[in-house]
Amino acid sequence: MQILVLLCSYNGESYLREQVESILKQTEPGVRLLISDDASSDRSGEIAEAYAARYPERVCLIRRAKSSGSAAKHFMEVLLKQAAELAPEAEYVMLADQDDVWHPDKAERTLSAMRKAEQHFGVQTPLLVHCDMRIVDAAGRRLADSYVKYQHMSPKRVALHQLLVQNNVTGGAVMLNGALIRLLRSCPVPAHPVMHDHWMALVAAAFGRVVFLPEALYDYRQHGANVLGASKGSCVREVLDRLGIFRRDGRSKQEMDAHSQRVYRGLFLQAEELLKQYGEKLSPEQEELLRAFLSLPGKSRLGKIRLILRYGFTFNQIHRTVGECLFM
Repeated sequence: MQILVLLCSYNGESYLREQVESILKQTEPGVRLLISDDASSDRSGEIAEAYAARYPERVCLIRRAKSSGSAAKHFMEVLLKQAAELAPEAEYVMLADQDDVWHPDKAERTLSAMRKAEQHFGVQTPLLVHCDMRIVDAAGRRLADSYVKYQHMSPKRVALHQLLVQNNVTGGAVMLNGALIRLLRSCPVPAHPVMHDHWMALVAAAFGRVVFLPEALYDYRQHGANVLGASKGSCVREVLDRLGIFRRDGRSKQEMDAHSQRVYRGLFLQAEELLKQYGEKLSPEQEELLRAFLSLPGKSRLGKIRLILRYGFTFNQIHRTVGECLFM
């Protein structure tokens, strides 16, 4: 088996069938699917069970009796534990969300990009390849041709100092090579990942490479139940939202301040865990970088600004970096 696709489901009966069908119809041969259902209360488990019974050589199912508690923990536990036991021979791993729809050549084109990266950087280099995606609504109608452009993302900003503050990798777009899989499995399941894709990107950036494939290879479905949704990037809108002005959800500036503090706290906990788990493998420069980042909460406002600019802990747009300097 060449590619193992990890699909973690939770109460996704509305869209699960369409996603599983799209994965099974990939043009790349040798794709196997591992579905892990996180103790769903709807029919997701039964739907996955039917596919496992119908395609026993291509689909494997794990039905968890107790929920993992989050998508991040679910994906990390499956990758580091169950997938290692059930499919240790997999050369590459791809991640799949339950409500997306893969284009028929997603696995083929991502694998091609991965092989080119391995030729360039070496097969022993931990590599993460991720692609762009189209945005569609709940019924599958196209909303935008590029998630990256819609969100004003900068997917090539994947240096460690940049990823510490801003993730530019989306889980459903990811392929990991064997070197990165082994590196991730050399450490325990992280207790404080902001998200699984963010953690994987940090590890890849620290010890290997993150490669962006600028092609929309699947449909990202935007609907009311998304764990993380897509909102159109706009400088003015983002500033007004941050200040609690004319927010669609009605949250005040005080509520947004509290939200920002929770977000930054999550970033610091994640960085602290990265240092704890991989500290012995980091270069002296990387360790200095992480310790500088972790020192930010104890600095004065001016001290924070100096460190942010000195080490490049900046966002991809100036107004976001200004906000970071003001509210971190």
